[in-house]
Amino acid sequence: MTDTSKRPVHLGIIAAGIGLSAVGLGALLARAAQATVMVPAVLAAAVVTVLSLLAAARAAFARREAVERDQVAEFRRTHASTELFEDADDAARLAARSHEHFLKYGVPFFTILLGLALVTVTVLLWRAWSSQPAFPVARNPLSMAALSVILGLFPAICGSYFIGVSREAGCRWLRPAGGWMFLVGGLFGLGAAVMLCEHFGKWTLVVDYRAAQASVVLLGALGVELVLSFVIEFYRPRMPGEGERPLPESRILSLFTEPGGVARNVAASLDYQFGFQVSEVWFYRFLERTVVPFAVAMVLLLWLLTSLVTIEPYDCGIRETLGRVERGEDGLAEILTPGFYLKWPWPLSRILIFPVEQVQEVVIGYDESEDRGTGEAAPADDGHGHGETKKPADPAGPHKAQVIVWSTQHYASEVDFLVGSDPRAGGTAGDVGQVTASLMAADIPLYFRVEDLYSYAYLHQDAREELRALATREVVRYLAEADFNRLLGSERAQAAATLQERIQAAADRVQLGIKVVFVGLQGLHPPVETGASFDAVVGASEEMHQRVLEAEGYAARRRPEAEGRRAALVNEAEAYRTERRQVAEAEAEQFTKQLLAYRASPRMFVLNSFLDILENDAAAIRKYVVATERSREVFILDLQEKLRPDLLDLDTSAVGQP
Repeated sequence: MTDTSKRPVHLGIIAAGIGLSAVGLGALLARAAQATVMVPAVLAAAVVTVLSLLAAARAAFARREAVERDQVAEFRRTHASTELFEDADDAARLAARSHEHFLKYGVPFFTILLGLALVTVTVLLWRAWSSQPAFPVARNPLSMAALSVILGLFPAICGSYFIGVSREAGCRWLRPAGGWMFLVGGLFGLGAAVMLCEHFGKWTLVVDYRAAQASVVLLGALGVELVLSFVIEFYRPRMPGEGERPLPESRILSLFTEPGGVARNVAASLDYQFGFQVSEVWFYRFLERTVVPFAVAMVLLLWLLTSLVTIEPYDCGIRETLGRVERGEDGLAEILTPGFYLKWPWPLSRILIFPVEQVQEVVIGYDESEDRGTGEAAPADDGHGHGETKKPADPAGPHKAQVIVWSTQHYASEVDFLVGSDPRAGGTAGDVGQVTASLMAADIPLYFRVEDLYSYAYLHQDAREELRALATREVVRYLAEADFNRLLGSERAQAAATLQERIQAAADRVQLGIKVVFVGLQGLHPPVETGASFDAVVGASEEMHQRVLEAEGYAARRRPEAEGRRAALVNEAEAYRTERRQVAEAEAEQFTKQLLAYRASPRMFVLNSFLDILENDAAAIRKYVVATERSREVFILDLQEKLRPDLLDLDTSAVGQP
């Protein structure tokens, strides 16, 4: 192929047409199948179009330069004797200067611009998908998967052709477009695999989203590589006589599209760094000859290691050979106990391992994947026969070493359940006919153990999720019949036991193969939004009960006091009545006797009465006895108290008495 050939330009235009076709067909397929994973494939096809147009432009500039060079050579050959200077025609080489400026300024600018655009689009797609609550399932996934395979084969074959053509003279710049065509074919194949998974019901809700995210991350990495390719190319070691390397060519894609080129690049880098032909040393050639067989042997050995499976204690397993479960002599599935087993290599045979003897946990009331890891959807095989990931239950529960406050968010997304309220618990007589209900947030751990491994593993697509759904249904039904205040108080333990029985009965009806060990209702609480208000209501209720108890205590104290005071007053009144009656009777009897005495001797009665008064009532009064009959006589009395008694004051009444 001559330098003036138009074939590289035509091939670049054809590659751009292939890229545009892939963009259109991929967009139609993504819209028809509702497959999000096809969006990165369309974006990669658009990059193919841009790189193909860039390769066509570079080929056009190179052809114009070659034509100009031939014209200059022909002019020199025919007019050599007329030129005064050898470089007189350098100013007329416009095509060469345009080609040089295109390679020096245009290619780096478009490469960096393409990389920035690719990174920006991938970031926008990531944010848009992260905020989207759900992704649709593909329509007619089987037929769409077949169409995606057919559409993916065409760019892959074209990519192989353009990579081969890039070895020809003048077509080197078609290699970046060929590598991206391979990527487009791979992304179409990934879309087909995703739609097949949705057809067979494997990871239906997450496979499209996860595959699209992985593809966007890959495109973002390739965009960053395009941005950094200018710096990488500037510092890349070059050898004399080395051919031109396109700036937008991806080293990452070259690892898959042309593995031999990686070894050549490593050899060239070593030769450049050490200053001599390291690639000609016998040891390097020995490594070059043996590295591939050694890698193949290692891969084969790793594949053979999938024949060895160890079942740990507390686990059991089921062996599958060519997709069929091995059964014992009784026709039932053979359950493998802990130990060491040998099987056919993967994927001919596998052993699914489950934590049968361990107590497992599922939670009801919030999304378990957001706070404590992602639950297993199905037993996934990793080549060694390991099935469901073992999740031993934490006896301390989800709130280990935590203080739970009702007004604080416990999890990213909590579910509010509708709970009934008994009008008799806190209403008036007129509220009995009204239907009252409340909202309650719940964090309910459910602990279970596998009893029937075959039913647990094969009769249900996802036994853990089905158990969660059954338990949630029973919780909703029970809470709708229960009372809010009693659930938070006295009936919590009884409600947990009732729920355990109902969930176990529901699991037995669908042959889930599990035994419910424990259902915990310690995480019941009002919704977080109403936590402060509920605390205020509870505080007011407690204050009301406090005041009622204080009033009852006051009544309990005052009632005995009042009863005692009443009894004391009654007793005092009765005593006073008895006293007054007896005193009156005694005085009446005394008066009767005194009257008889007075009638008998009035003078003596008066004298005795007077002397009794002096003796009894006037005992403490000083008395002076004046014994005289004179009418006029002056008495001088000393009324002062004597400080010292004299002999006349002595009591001589006791003298002479025995």
